Amino acid sequence: MHNIVWSMPRCRSRRGPRGATMWMLVAALALGGAAARAVPPEQGKGQQAVWRADQAFIRAMGKWDKAALRDSMASGFGWTEANGRTLDRQRLLDGPAQSAPAETETKLHDYANVMFITGAQKTPGAHLRFVRVWVKQAGNWRILLGQQTHIEGGAKQEQATVAAGTPCQNPCKTVPYHGSAEQQQVVESWQGLETAVNQRNAEEWARHVGDEFVFNIKENGNPLTKADRVATIRKQALGNRVTDIGAVAPNSMDVRVFGNTAVMRDTQQPTTHARPYRAMRIWVKRDGRWQLVYSQQTTIEK
Repeated sequence: MHNIVWSMPRCRSRRGPRGATMWMLVAALALGGAAARAVPPEQGKGQQAVWRADQAFIRAMGKWDKAALRDSMASGFGWTEANGRTLDRQRLLDGPAQSAPAETETKLHDYANVMFITGAQKTPGAHLRFVRVWVKQAGNWRILLGQQTHIEGGAKQEQATVAAGTPCQNPCKTVPYHGSAEQQQVVESWQGLETAVNQRNAEEWARHVGDEFVFNIKENGNPLTKADRVATIRKQALGNRVTDIGAVAPNSMDVRVFGNTAVMRDTQQPTTHARPYRAMRIWVKRDGRWQLVYSQQTTIEK
């Protein structure tokens, strides 16, 4: 089951410098008072718990309470800033306290043992798409990852392409990753999806993707839907171009399975020798098959 819940809007905080901050998190809650976002009482207990955990994380950020922050982070915690830099738990805690812009379009996506919050942030210096992922570990909700992507303009944009027939060895046939049997099943589903992209087979691609699929691409951060991607692949099948599929960098793939939901992260290098990018994906197991329901990419600028 998948539930999407809209949150109440957040108030603005002082603007930090562009790219300095991943922390879309410190909003009204960091300031306290009635402006703080309430937890809607009609939501299920799990959803309310995630909102509360999220609010506690925001308060800890506002106070730069490192002990509370550390306690709220899941094993394997990582955060990718809008410039593509990824910080693990220790690098984050060793860094300076940061402020954040207001959040809009905020939604909570409920997949039982994994829930994630998506939305947008806008300041005079930056317009960003964000996701942060909460997972159930040892009975508590902890934040596993967050990622930001620059939004450029208001129109959807297709991904970068290469000539049709460009081979896809990595990741279509091989991926530099070895996990458990279940983790490998998730990777194999992704390989099947990317092989369908490379072969411009929209129907096969769609089998690997949930109907609610949203894809925030690195090119401009504007979300694409399943229907958008199907239309693009069908259009490519009539022409001489195909979506460029980046090769997975060694030692960058990470797959974590939480019941019937999995979280995947990696770094990929485009075929065109453009800058590498950081990618995250949420997978859900349905009728024995892993389907992709959310993905976001961020270009690594330097």
